Amino acid sequence: MNSLPSQILYVSGNLKQSFVRKWIIINTTLAFLILNVFILGYYFLRYPDDFNIMRYIKDAEWKGYGLTILGLIVAAAILSFLPLRNYEQKTKAAIFLVALQGLLLSLSVFKMVDAFKQNKNELDKLITEYREKADADIKKGFIEVEYAGGLELPNEQELKMGPAIDSVRRLNGFSYRNSGCIVSSDLIMAQEEYEKLTKPYLDKRNGPGWEKRMEQRIAEIRKKYR
Repeated sequence: MNSLPSQILYVSGNLKQSFVRKWIIINTTLAFLILNVFILGYYFLRYPDDFNIMRYIKDAEWKGYGLTILGLIVAAAILSFLPLRNYEQKTKAAIFLVALQGLLLSLSVFKMVDAFKQNKNELDKLITEYREKADADIKKGFIEVEYAGGLELPNEQELKMGPAIDSVRRLNGFSYRNSGCIVSSDLIMAQEEYEKLTKPYLDKRNGPGWEKRMEQRIAEIRKKYR
């Protein structure tokens, strides 16, 4: 039968193992959460771009992430030499690593939320600007539909028929304008909001089936210049 001191030592050893195991689990969980914030944070940093997890994984700076985690481990190992109650050095290292990872996670989440708020405010501001433009253009009686995608040089045929096609569109109360080669999700969303608000006005102004009639007229012009 084991002596009482032996049983105490056995129980004490198990408690220490359980204590260390707990800190290992906490550190592993924090590392997993940091990894998720590291990857998913790209969505909030790039809002309102479409969510694309595979793109985020591809674009992630994995070297920077690995060096950051390695740096935290080294820092925790150095800090473990500081006196901290009666803990063993590896236990102190685990505790300091939890503190450092928790700090990194908090800062990362704060940065992510702050970036999302800034992007959301910029998007709301741009959409408001295009809503006001839509109201002003409706009152003016002429709609200027913007589209993004670059400025392509027209060929000779397009130069000849361009004014005639533009004239047909203007008769229907609108024209197209290229907003430049810079294509961003927030600009596209703002332009779509403008079209959504001005489309009912054009439908009312030109009557049912106006788009089909206009496209037929444009097709006749294109056929003429072939």
